[in-house]
Amino acid sequence: MSYQTSLSKIRESTNAQVLEAWRVYGLGRITKAQFVQLAAALILQANGKAAALADLSLSAELYRLTGDTHAPLGVLPSGYDQPRLQRGVETLLVDFEAGEDIDARLTRFATNAPLGAATDAYSEGVKQSTAVEGYVRQMDSDPCQLCRYWWREGRIWPKDHRMPHHKGCACTHRVVTVDKIRSVSR
Repeated sequence: MSYQTSLSKIRESTNAQVLEAWRVYGLGRITKAQFVQLAAALILQANGKAAALADLSLSAELYRLTGDTHAPLGVLPSGYDQPRLQRGVETLLVDFEAGEDIDARLTRFATNAPLGAATDAYSEGVKQSTAVEGYVRQMDSDPCQLCRYWWREGRIWPKDHRMPHHKGCACTHRVVTVDKIRSVSR
């Protein structure tokens, strides 16, 4: 199963769990505060899974490219903590009370957070890896204009340049190893 397929499964599962929690809240079986905590915890857990998947995928990709074993680096999701996620869910509930479509908004929130966590973790892994020289943006199947701009005709970005992404962006890194750069420049 590919990295993108596995990441998609994490997103779908998280979405289903958050929407189920919303349904249970709608039935009055849990309080608003419990829903907020539960939804944030589910998204936080998904972010951890997505970051671990990114770390393992980078390790596997480096093995595929170099033939050498590269241990996962233990990269953790950054910028996503329980209080921040709870504030996000609370904001969605305020919007719902103002007449917004909560299901669509919860879906976006539950699926976009793991994408961002995975991209950030992969960027951090690329930066820390001694086998990586840089990366090329691997666009998703329907890239937006912004992603095409960031792609820059397949430019090789330096490893310490964090790959930019936006909400809903499913683009990934295609790593370029040190050996590949050396063989191209000869």
